[in-house]
Amino acid sequence: MKKTARFMNDSSNHKSWESIWSYCQLDYRSWPSTVIPDHQKIKVKMNHDTQEIRLRFSNEYGRQPLRFEQVTINVNGKLAKVTVNQSTEIDILPGANLISDPVQVTMSVGDVLIIDTYTMESVELTGGIVTYSKLITQVTNYQLEEQIEQKDLFRMVAENNRMQYIYGISEIQIPQSKGNSSIVFFGDSLVQQGYIVDGLKLRVLERNYPNLAVLNAGIGGSRVLKGTDRNFDDYQRHGTSGLERFEKDIYSRGQVDSVIVLHGINDLITLEKGSEKVTIYQLIQGLGQYAEIAHSHGSLCYIGTLMPFGESIFYEDKLEEYRQEVNNWIRNNNYYDGYFDFDLAVASKQHPSRLNSECDNGDGLHLSEEGGRVVAETISIPQLQKKMI
Repeated sequence: MKKTARFMNDSSNHKSWESIWSYCQLDYRSWPSTVIPDHQKIKVKMNHDTQEIRLRFSNEYGRQPLRFEQVTINVNGKLAKVTVNQSTEIDILPGANLISDPVQVTMSVGDVLIIDTYTMESVELTGGIVTYSKLITQVTNYQLEEQIEQKDLFRMVAENNRMQYIYGISEIQIPQSKGNSSIVFFGDSLVQQGYIVDGLKLRVLERNYPNLAVLNAGIGGSRVLKGTDRNFDDYQRHGTSGLERFEKDIYSRGQVDSVIVLHGINDLITLEKGSEKVTIYQLIQGLGQYAEIAHSHGSLCYIGTLMPFGESIFYEDKLEEYRQEVNNWIRNNNYYDGYFDFDLAVASKQHPSRLNSECDNGDGLHLSEEGGRVVAETISIPQLQKKMI
């Protein structure tokens, strides 16, 4: 018989909470998917010791209410129901985010947290989170208790079978503790895909850095200076500019000790497209502002060099010159607390404007799982855990 954990009524408890797993919500209003009642099973390998957790439910870009008839969590076979305001039925209106009641659960470093959600009725899904990596997070869907492939359910996965899509859940929180620390990785699809972030998470687990969170704040197609340009961009999911979302997407998550920035490749690719052209000088100014904002919140801020895209459909010799100019600034700037040379780690030795073939996922721009591991190995974990003086 499964054990059912007791829920806590936390109405008088004003403790602070922090994120240990989170992703940015993506806007899929231009690529909706309608599903019949669905069972979603999310498995997350954790790196924290805790006695209670909360979930954030999100319907940020929804056009219809998203109703979960039931949500449960399971750690080591111990099952607990998740409630919002003591209700097991969770109704997330369009645009809303809801925080669950705290749930008592004993979780240790290395445990796998299983979240099961059950929709009440057919619903059009127009937002959610996406990751390519399955090293830390895995999701499976069931209908009538039969497993169904995500490509047969969701339009964005049918378009790109490497994706895995999660709806309704965007964050896992635990009570804030002096023993915990967190890193937020901010950027575009190279971050969102998860290969770098999960590669770093595995290093954190394998090399025994307990209670250290690595959070994913990447959005595919994201740019530093400009948001989605409808004149040449068919996808709303690329979102607002990095300068507009940086503070919100990072500092709404609670304690943040360090930020790693990997951003700007999409600005280069679209530098002379759209109605308002931008310059390399403006891009560098924008990158410098990230460090200023992070420091104003008491966080250390690091930046990664822009990686090669020489075999992608976007490549031009002029853009490669711009990439080198930006990387030269990154390697010599005084704004950040340090930089990681991602470019050097994954570039082909014979053709430095191209990705090493083992690090290339096949399109000349994005990383493979091995590429993510190689990049993650360049990052100094002790350096990230330092505190601002």
